Formats: sequence, C-alpha cells, structure tokens
Amino acid sequence: MGQGIRQLFLLLALDIYTQMSVGQEISLKYDLLEQQSRETFVGNVAVDSLLKANVTQEELERMKFQILTQGSKDASYFIIDEKSSTIKTASVLDREVLCEFEVKCVLEFSVAVYKQDQQHSSLDLFKIFAIKVNILDANDNAPTFPQSQVALDVQESVPVDFVLLTSGAVDPDMGINNSIKSYTLKPSNEMFGLKEIKNIDGTTDLGLVVRYKLDRETLDFYQVEIVAKDGGFPQRSGTVMVNITVIDDNDNKPLFSQAKYDASIPENHPVGKNVLTLSAQDLDINENGEFTFAFNSRVPQKIKDKFAVNKTSGAIYTISEIDYEEEDNYQFLVEVQDKGREPKSSTSVVNINILDVNDNAPQISVNLLPDGTDILESAEVGRYVANFAVSDLDSGPNGEIQCQVLGEFFKIEEIFNNMYKVIIKSPLDYESRHVHNVTIQCQDQGIPQHQNTSSFLINVLDVNDNNPVFLQSIYRATIKENNPPNEVITTVKAVDKDSGLAGKVTYFMHTDGSDSFHVDSTSGVVTVKKSLDREMSPVILFHVNASDAGNPQLKSSTLIRLTLEDENDNTPMFKKSHFEFYVLEEQKNLPIVGRLFAEDPDAGPNGQFSFDFASPRYPEFILDYDTGLLKAGMLDRELKTVYNFNVTVTDKGNPPRSSMALVTVHVLDANDNMPRIIYPDNHNNTIKLMYTTPKDSVIARVEADDIDEGNNSVLSFYIHKVEPTKPDLFKMNPETGELMIAKTMHLYDSDSYRLVLGVKNGVFTMFANLNVIITVSNNTVLGAQSPGSGENNIVIVIAIVVVTVILSVAIIAAICIVKYVDRHRQHRKESKAEVRVDLKNPETLVMAGTPQFTDIKRNKKEVSFSLSDEDSMNISSLTNITSFSSYLKNPHSAYSMDGKPLEGPQACSSILTNSSHQSDFSKDHLTEKNLNTLYHQQTPSPTWLQQLQEKNRRDQALRKAGDDDSEMSAESATSDSGRGGSEEDINSNRGNPMSDTEETRQAYSNEFSPGDQSHNSSNKHTNVLHSNYRKRISTNENYPRNISFSDDSVTANTTVDSAKNRHGRSSQDNHNQTSLSRILCMSADRGFEFCEWPHCI
Repeated sequence: MGQGIRQLFLLLALDIYTQMSVGQEISLKYDLLEQQSRETFVGNVAVDSLLKANVTQEELERMKFQILTQGSKDASYFIIDEKSSTIKTASVLDREVLCEFEVKCVLEFSVAVYKQDQQHSSLDLFKIFAIKVNILDANDNAPTFPQSQVALDVQESVPVDFVLLTSGAVDPDMGINNSIKSYTLKPSNEMFGLKEIKNIDGTTDLGLVVRYKLDRETLDFYQVEIVAKDGGFPQRSGTVMVNITVIDDNDNKPLFSQAKYDASIPENHPVGKNVLTLSAQDLDINENGEFTFAFNSRVPQKIKDKFAVNKTSGAIYTISEIDYEEEDNYQFLVEVQDKGREPKSSTSVVNINILDVNDNAPQISVNLLPDGTDILESAEVGRYVANFAVSDLDSGPNGEIQCQVLGEFFKIEEIFNNMYKVIIKSPLDYESRHVHNVTIQCQDQGIPQHQNTSSFLINVLDVNDNNPVFLQSIYRATIKENNPPNEVITTVKAVDKDSGLAGKVTYFMHTDGSDSFHVDSTSGVVTVKKSLDREMSPVILFHVNASDAGNPQLKSSTLIRLTLEDENDNTPMFKKSHFEFYVLEEQKNLPIVGRLFAEDPDAGPNGQFSFDFASPRYPEFILDYDTGLLKAGMLDRELKTVYNFNVTVTDKGNPPRSSMALVTVHVLDANDNMPRIIYPDNHNNTIKLMYTTPKDSVIARVEADDIDEGNNSVLSFYIHKVEPTKPDLFKMNPETGELMIAKTMHLYDSDSYRLVLGVKNGVFTMFANLNVIITVSNNTVLGAQSPGSGENNIVIVIAIVVVTVILSVAIIAAICIVKYVDRHRQHRKESKAEVRVDLKNPETLVMAGTPQFTDIKRNKKEVSFSLSDEDSMNISSLTNITSFSSYLKNPHSAYSMDGKPLEGPQACSSILTNSSHQSDFSKDHLTEKNLNTLYHQQTPSPTWLQQLQEKNRRDQALRKAGDDDSEMSAESATSDSGRGGSEEDINSNRGNPMSDTEETRQAYSNEFSPGDQSHNSSNKHTNVLHSNYRKRISTNENYPRNISFSDDSVTANTTVDSAKNRHGRSSQDNHNQTSLSRILCMSADRGFEFCEWPHCI
C-alpha cells in the first residue's frame, strides 16, 4: 500500500517537472491576513511548487529565486530569499489601502527561477512562477459616516412612506463579518423609520421613511441618530446625527440620464481636456429645477487629484497627468443636486478606463485569383474575390487586429487567425460603376490605434439588367382647349444604362392614352389626335412606355400630365332662374336680403364673374357685384309688398358673356304702424241710453284697423279710464271691441260718463274718448259733469243738507206745537190711518198698526210725496212739500191707528223725516171709508218720474215770473239723497204755479199765528215735481193725504189723514183744500197718474 502511494507521488512529481521543463507557467496561490508585521512568512516557492522534490539538492543549490518587479506594481510588497525561495512581506499590508472597495484583494507578481550552468557558471532562466497572494481582511476599521452630522430637509406635503436619502456608513473592512452588518435608528418609534438602499457600486444609502403625515406648522424640526454596526469581533460601530427640517415641497429630484457613465482615455490624455459630460434632468422648475454636479462625498482623494467636475455643465476633465502604469481604471460616484429649498440629489457611477499607447501598425498581404479580376455584374453575393493575411508586432490589445473592406460592395470573412478572404457583399452594377477599387483596412486595438490599408481593382462586366429610365417621372404640358389635331404636346426622353442593344430605347403609347394621343417611337414626340374640351376634363393624365432591345426586353413608363388652358366658351349661369327672398320691413343698417349664386365652368378670368342689376332698378336695394350679396335699405311694406327685378351675371372673359335671372323680394310685415280708430272719433263720440238698459247689452262697438298684416294687425280693446270713476259699470270685449253694460243699472247710475277707450296691437296703443249719457227716460238727460264738478256738487249737497236739517227741525217743532193746540181746540175727534203698500207686492195693502206694517224694511233712499190737511192751517202749502231724501230710520216718525208709535221705521216727507219730534196724529184722522179709496199697483219702472218730467215740459208756458223764492225750492229739489240733480231739474222749478208763491205764503200766514213763522220758511223746501200740478179738489171732499215712495226698493208708502172741517174755516181754506183733490194714483194698466179725487180709485 505504501509502495503504491510513493509510486503515484513520484509519477505526479515527474509530470510537474516535465511541465516545467517544457516552459509552462505554474501559479501558486497564498492567503495572508492583513496588518501582520513586516517579514511575515507567505510561502516557499520551491517546496510549494514541488520543485524541490523533483530536483536534486545539488541542482537546487545552483538555483536562484528572484521577484520580477518590472511590470508588476504588487511586487514591491514582498521579498524572497533567493536561495531558499521563502516569500515574506516587505511591509505591513493594509487591505483597505491596497484594494479599496473591492471584495477580493489579490496581489499578483512573478518569481523567476534561474539555474546556474555547471560549466560556465552563468545563470539561465529556468522557470517563472505566477504568485497570487489573497489578502484576508481583519476587522480593524469601524464603520464611519461621511459626516458626523447630516442636515436633511423634507417637504411637509410628502406622503407617508416617503424616503429621505442620506449616505450610509463606510467600512473599509470586507467580508461578511467585518463589513457593516446593521443600522439602527434612535429613537425608533417616532416620526421616521430606517430603510437600507443598496447602490449599484455595492455601497449603501440610508432612507429615513416618513411614517406619519408631516405638518410643518405643528413641528418643523426633527433630530434622529443612526448607528451602524459591523459583524466582526470585536464589534465596531459608528453614528451620525441627522437633523431634519420640514419645509415646503420640492418633490422631484434631478436624475442622471444614465445610471452608469463609461469612458476610455489614453494615458497621454491632455490635462484639462474633457473626459465625458454628465447630463441630468429635473422635472421641477425655477430653483427646484436647477441643479449642480459634484463628486459624491465618498469619492477618495486620489480621484479628486486626477479629475474634476464642472458643477454647471457636468463635464468631467483631467486636472493632472494620467499614468497607465500607475492606474489603468478609475471608478467613482458623482452626484447631481437641485437648488430647491429642500435639495434633492441622485448619484451615478463613472467608470474611466485608461488605455495604453500603441506604436506599431498592422501589415497586410493580398493574394488575387489566378484568372484575373474580371467579374460579371450578375455575380452572386458571397462569391470569392481574393484573400489576405495580416500581422502586428505589438502585443496585447495593441497587437489585436481588426480588418474590414471599405465600401458597400465587398466584405471579409475570417478563414483562421489573421487570415481572411474577400467576398461580394452587395450586387454589382456595371451601369453604376465599371471598376471597383477594393481597399482593405486593418487596425490594431491599441490607443492610439494604428492602421494600414491595401488595395486592388475589380473589373465589372455588363449584362442587360436595366430598364429604360425616363428623364422625368412626370412630364407636364399645357395646351389650349379646342386645339387642332396633331398639335405637339411634349417630347419624352428615356435612357438605358446598359450597353449595346440592351441600351437602345423605343417609345410607344400606353393603353390609357392611345385613343387621344400618339408618340413617335424614335424621337419620343407626343402629339394629340383630336380637339379637347377643358370643361370636360381640365387635366388629362396618361402614360408613355419605353423598351430596350436587350434579351430579355425590359420596359418602363412615364406619366404625362396635360393641363388644358381655358377659353371663354361658357356663359356664367345663375343656379336658379328665379330667386325669391324675404326681408322684414323697416330694418336699419342695410339688412341682408339674400345671396345670388352663379357658376361658370371656365377658369381664370373667364370663370370669374360679377353681378349687377338689370331693369327695373330699385334704389332700395344694394348688390355686391363680387359676392352677389343683396342688401336692402329702409323698406315699407305698406307702400310696396313685393319687388320684382332682373339681375345679370357677367364673366371677365374677352369677349364677356352674361346671363340674367329674376329676383323677387317679399317684404315681410313689421309692427310699425299704429292702430287707427274709426269710431268713436271727434265728430261721433256720444251715445245715449236709459238706465234700464239690461246687463250685457252692447251699447257701442269700437271700430279700428291696422294697415299691418298677420299678427301685427290683430287688435285688442280695453277701457282705459272712466270719468266719473265707475269701473264696474262698463266692460269691453277685448277681441270685438264691443262696449257692454257690466251690471244692472239703477236710477242713481244715471249720469254722463267719459270713457277713454284703448286699442293696441302689441306695440302701439291708441285712445279715443266716448261720452256715454245714461238717462232716466228717453227725454231726460242728466248733464255731463266735468272732471271737477263732482267735488263741487258734493260741497253744495252737504251745505244744502245741513241747512235743510236745521230748517226741518224748526218747522217740525212749529208744526207739532200747532197741531197740539189745534187738537185741544177741536170738539170732534180726528182719525188718522196709515196705509203702506209694497210696490213689489201690489196686491197687498198693509194698515198701520198691524204686525205686517211694522215688519216692512226700508231702503236708505226714498222719493216722498206728502199731502196733509188740517182745519186751521194752509194745506195747499204743505202738499207742495216733496223731496228726494235719504230714508231716516226713526221709529218715532210714524204712529199706528190707535195712536201708538210704530215699531218699524216709516216713510215721511222731507220735513217729517228730518225731524226727531213725534207727529201727533190721532186715530180719528183716518176713517175706514177713506182707507178703502186707496189702491196701489206695482209698475215695472218708475214711469211716474218720466210723466212728471214730461208734464213739467208741457207746463213751462204756465210758469209765473217774479218768483223770488224759486231758487231755494230748486236747491231742495237737487238734494237727491246727496247725488245732486241736473241743471234742468233746478231750472224747471222757476215760475211754477204750484211753487212757493205769494198766494200760498199768504194762505199759510192766515192759518198760523205770527209765532209760527217756521212754517213759512219750510215753503222754500218744496219739490218741483209737485209744483207742476195745480188741480183743484172739490170743496165737499177734504181728505188730506201723505204719500211716500222709495226709489231703491220701488216701494210706495201712502198715508191718508182724514179729519173733519174745523169750525170757522174761511173760504180761502176751502179753496186750498179743494186744490188737493187731484192726487197721484197708481193703475195696473196706466202706471202713475194724477186724477180728480176720488175718480182714480
């Protein structure tokens, strides 16, 4: 067993020794912990390489070991014993200095073994060993931050989980345990959390994560501490204090356009020359979008000694000489940071390779074909043309060679190392190039590159591979329309790059133009066969073909674009022969009526046209000659509704052509006219009617018209004003203009009214006056009142009523005293009866004192007639006292037949009803026989008033002159319950024989004593209606009577007093009593009339 192992070991050693003998290099690898003292043992070359085991001791002693220092920067860190081949450290090795930021730190150098010749004692190179020493890391460095304190700004509007970046700690130690193991944040439970961010260069950035929503107004400053710990033994740590200021938002950081920048420069790169230029972009604007470039804070000083960064342009340039032997690569971090209140930054890696200088050019040797360099243009791509070999004396990249063929037609392919062949890359074209100069270019990979070229010629042989080609892809020609046949249009020309028959060209027409055009096969002259019309086709497109005489025959074609020039052979025509437009009248600012449209198929001036008026011409219209726009001036439809005129359109050709069309303009109506009132007018504006006219009767119709048409002529009617004001008396149909009675009229509605009637058409309103006179009969007209007469009448009426009341009280008091005296002087009883008749129920006669008598209701207005008789007084004067008065609701103004006052109100004369004194009538004033003589009949209307007025007019001739007191009687007559009387009623009392004359005043004075002068004054209040009647009553019938009528309820109350003749009555008294024999009676067939007593019963 042991013998077999020994044999195997000997065989292995023999193999190693054999390899060494043939010159192959052997590598030896060692591990060495850093920070060990000087001359720390590394290894023994002779032992570790088994050299000692494969040579004799004598041979070993003749060998000499040496570290090769040339070309190896790591050789200076070690020493070797040239006899024993023991390798030791030359100094204390610091891994972080030797291999900064590198995961593995391997120092490489070579050891040469020289062997002494036994005969000549000279040394000969025996072998070279490649030594690789792996420097192991020791935990001799603590993590350190770039700064002990870091100030960070954060925008208050950042979202939760936003990350604030800061630089991580740097630990020069490497390996899993010795490098940074963890980071912790103090305090760890507040606003920020900690996040590690790995960079592409192996370093770590730290991110402070915003855990809650920031509010600068609540707290604008935070301070946290970050602790970095490694995993070595003993464990080491470093801290940094982070001051965080909360500011407003700068939410975009500048970003590099590349994550990594690579550049290569030769070692002789000039100082101050740019190596590369950094570029970045920031989406923010203003200061937040402006940024500067700089080295990252972790960049070592040795890089800053070689390079600098322009903070504005981002250019990286050298600031000192670069030595390839000193450093062949530089890699570092650059940073871009904006100028916002909260600066943001990002980093990128820059890698700069240092290239060695090259000083030898490659050498090229070309070998051509034995049969020459002629090649058909149809030769296929990839065909072999020639071959060449290349060599370069330089080594490494400077000796690496790359070759190419200049141009697009040839390329090279590698046969084996540094041997190439030239082949066809693109099809050859004899017509493009008859001869190709093939140039081979080779260059090494040194810096600067050295290159060399070599050339040879290739002759291209022709084949028929080209179509005839026209000189123009489109031929443009122009001729006038209506051309003569065989007119020349243009001449086409085609060429063929081929030679011989393959390049001979002939022409012929394409099918799209053969009907109308012809081309000469040799010259290419194109002619037209027939006359052409531009309006049918202003542009004609057709093709002409060309072919060569080669085999196979090749063809091509060209397009001819023929434009026909216009001749004025078409007349401009309106699109319609008759244009109809509509325009509203009375418009200002030249309203547009419409537009005339015409067309002319000609072109240019021949197709341009203008418009104009033909006869008849109307100055009301304006025509735009270029656009055909028709406008109108002020039009009046009422003057002219339709305009018909002709217009022409004329082109600008030579000679010009024109056509005509008819234009009809309809003038639409605008509401521009006021309505015209035909009736009523200034000559016919008064109507008369009786107050008995029924409700809803049409009393007049307003006639009006409007010369506008349609809705503009629709009129509406209304009552604008009524004087005196009685808005509910009249109404008007707004559509027909019919004026109607709006309600049932009464006697007090009799008056003269002025109506202001309005007629409107929606825009304008016209007014007219209409006088409406409402009468009480066909012959009586109440005078029209002026607008101010109503107020004057009210004052007069009030004055009359006041005076009347005062006088009435005095007269009633006097009468009552006289009656009281007379009653005691007489020896016989006087009876009195009161009869009341309701005209609404003429068949009923109610005696005073009965329950029916007391229940009868009275209206507020009455017409009263009083007839009374006393033995000792002048009865004739009392019978003339009649007035229109307001009914006095006085329960003591009447008595029943048993001498008691009646419960209900009674109708009395104007004298009695205005007195508060009780009448002293006894039961014996009225006999049963007298009551049977009264008969009353209801009439449809108070025709008694009409009869009285008619009788008054007939008796005008009988009036006496010189009645001094008639005017006072007239004032009493116009009281009319405060409504006022007409002027005719007032004047009708003058000279009446039954008025307050001297005769009646004398008779009255004879009856009463001088102290009873109140009776005389009452004569001034007699009514004119009684004064019209003066019939005598027979002397044997003395029946004084009191008859009262109410005009509102049309109810007549009649009181008849009967009394015996007083003793000692004079003949004059009898005469006065006789004058009362004509009384007012009612008849069913004749209404009210006066008759002799008792014949009317």
